[in-house]
Amino acid sequence: MSTRHHILALISTLLATAAIAAEPVTVTQKGLVFTPNEVTLVKGQAIEFVNDDTTAHNVLVTGDGVSFNGGLQAPGGHVKYTFTKSGTFAVGCGIHPKMKLTITVN
Repeated sequence: MSTRHHILALISTLLATAAIAAEPVTVTQKGLVFTPNEVTLVKGQAIEFVNDDTTAHNVLVTGDGVSFNGGLQAPGGHVKYTFTKSGTFAVGCGIHPKMKLTITVN
């Protein structure tokens, strides 16, 4: 195999790896807790919040230059947010203040 073919194969592998890394991460809301309660993402990766609870929730994301309000999320609802900045972000529920989640974006 030529050097050019090796380079193309390496680029193809790297692109496939990046695509896998960029898959959205799912966080559930049930029993008035986020599961998991800590998540690490790569810049550009999305997180999807799924309300598996019997009550409504309101996802709030705050941190360095980020302020996201997911609005009222009824039971069975979903809300997605894509992180375009690196840093550490706090996630809470605007209805249930004890619900906490920390997101680190590399």
